[in-house]
Amino acid sequence: MSKEPTEQQVRNRADQARLYGAPLGDLVDDVTAAFGLTRGRLAEVLGVSAPMLSQLATGQRVKLGNPLAVQRLQGLLELLPDVKAGNTTAQRALATVEATEGGQVLTRTSATSRTPEADAGAARRALQSAAGPEELRAAAELLQLDHPALAKLLRDAAGHP
Repeated sequence: MSKEPTEQQVRNRADQARLYGAPLGDLVDDVTAAFGLTRGRLAEVLGVSAPMLSQLATGQRVKLGNPLAVQRLQGLLELLPDVKAGNTTAQRALATVEATEGGQVLTRTSATSRTPEADAGAARRALQSAAGPEELRAAAELLQLDHPALAKLLRDAAGHP
């Protein structure tokens, strides 16, 4: 039987959505399902206790206090489309995220703190999910003369720099 959330939990989940783009319970569910993790294992990957992750997921707490945990969650969320599409294995993605030792923090303003390399990687992944290598190479040829940087991004996404 599911217990109704308290008014405070509803407010906390709304605050999480403003901070992280979605309530943490939804993000935790997405990550655990795609990566085949238990919440306990996800807590280990993030570097927080299982009870803390549970409190966050249920809206008893608003935010992750550990910047590294936030960064690792962001890393998992960024790799989520690749794992779902089969472009990378969950194990490889987890290893990458667990190796994270510091840097960018996921907040309302994280989009402004992204690096150009991270943005290019996200663009490549989006292109790969939208078209196959042949189509990406054909588009690169069309753009080469007037837009060489975009053509390079398309060729990179196609797997041929």
